[in-house]
Amino acid sequence: MSIEFNFFESKIKALRSPVKNEPIEKMNYIVKKRLRFMMVKEASEEKLNSPKKVYEFMRGEAEIDRECVWVLHLNTKLKLIEKELVSMGTIDTALVHPREVFKKAILNGSSSIIVVHNHPSGDPRPAEEDKKVAKTLKQSGEILGIPVKDFLVISSKGYTSFAEDMLGEW
Repeated sequence: MSIEFNFFESKIKALRSPVKNEPIEKMNYIVKKRLRFMMVKEASEEKLNSPKKVYEFMRGEAEIDRECVWVLHLNTKLKLIEKELVSMGTIDTALVHPREVFKKAILNGSSSIIVVHNHPSGDPRPAEEDKKVAKTLKQSGEILGIPVKDFLVISSKGYTSFAEDMLGEW
């Protein structure tokens, strides 16, 4: 037995997003029988299944003159859904909180994430604060069911992968 939904195109144009107050047709939604369903974002063909691949993908961001934090949203096949800048800081610090890191991960339907943080100094070794943030994000991901696959510190001189290099602390 199949259930048929009537698609009300005229109704969609009248609907407004509760968040942005934009016409719903600009949002990633389908409306069927007055129910609003969120569309799944298509993943790219970029498969980020190793720290080296992540570093190569993010190599340009390693050169930025201030600390930044990005979240790579992944699907179940470790393909990239979205690259999101969640924090832009100063030359030696960037504020990051689980609330900002996981907000889009939930909205994107990400099955996991990778967090990438740059060091403008060129030293890819994580600072003590990086270790604390990585641990907090990993614990938050476990609670939410969106695991943090890795936390990378990148620089012009290389990278440190918590999943690969920090086994005792990760």
